[in-house]
Order: sequence, then structure tokens, then C-alpha cells
Amino acid sequence: MKNLNIKLLISLLSVLSLTACSGGKNSTGYNIITDMAYSKAYEAQTKNHLYANGQTNQLAMEGTISRGFLPDLMDAEGNPQVLSNPYEMDDYAWERGEMLYQAMCSSCHGEKGLANGLVVTKGGYPKPPKFNARKWKKRDKYPAGHVYNVITYGLGNMSSYAQQLYPIDRWHVSEYVREKLMKKKKRK
Repeated sequence: MKNLNIKLLISLLSVLSLTACSGGKNSTGYNIITDMAYSKAYEAQTKNHLYANGQTNQLAMEGTISRGFLPDLMDAEGNPQVLSNPYEMDDYAWERGEMLYQAMCSSCHGEKGLANGLVVTKGGYPKPPKFNARKWKKRDKYPAGHVYNVITYGLGNMSSYAQQLYPIDRWHVSEYVREKLMKKKKRK
């Protein structure tokens, strides 16, 4: 009886191990219900009878916002109301702000914000404002969110950089510009 149980157990284990090996190391084994594993997929530009307009590609519903990208508050005239940085500026944030400024902004604004970037000097494009100019010293007129809004929405000849920089990175760059480049250097 004991030998019969052992033989039965060995044969059961061998049958289970053989059925588990159904096709290579990336196989998930046998499927009993195949609806999920082999679903009917539609190509993006093909007709689709499941929707009233017959299109497979559907626009996002009105009012849909991508995760992590809430729109900025606007006033009655449509001006952005972002006034202060919601992120803490630690050593990493300052370094990242400087690195991103050098990569994204210095081609026009120059390494020190003096409007002498290569695009201006060699390319003949109009000069952007100098960051150490007198008008930027009025802190009440240009709160912390002003530079962020210029990066986000653009101003004058500068187009928006919202597609190139995440919101947190825009804050890093704007704080770097405000605190490191807009401060007037003391003359000795």
C-alpha cells in the first residue's frame, strides 16, 4: 500500500510538471479562459463598431486632466495665479535648477542671464531681457510665480517650455533665475 501511494504521488507530480512546461521560459502555461490572454485588438486608425462614430481612436472626455498635471489657477482675465513655489529648495533643487537653466535657457539668456547666449550673438535673434536689469529688482511686481509663469506660458518672443520641463523642474529653474541671476551683484 505504501509503495502504491509513493508511485501514485510520483506519477501525479510528473504529470503536473509536464503540463506546467507548455512552451518556453516566457510562457505563462495553459489558459482555460482565453478571453483576457487573446483579446481582440483594434489598430488605432481602423473602423470600430463599438463606438457610435466608428473610430477606434477616441478623444479624451472633456475636462480630462493627465495625472499629476492639474492646471494652474487663473483669474477673471485668464492670467495665471501661481505666485509661490510649492516645493522645498534644497541643494539638489538648486543644482537641478542650474543644470536645467544651462541646458534649456542659456542658449538665449546666456550663462549668467546677461542676454548674450549663442542664439542671440551668432544667430541674430532678438535679445531677451537681462536678468540683472533694474526692472527685475521690484520683488512685489514680479513674485516667485512670475518667472514660473513665463517658463510655462511664454512671454514676448519666448515660447512656452511647458512641454520640455516638468512643473517641478520649472520651479527649480525659476527659483534659480530669481535667486541667483536676478540679484544685483554688489560692486566693490
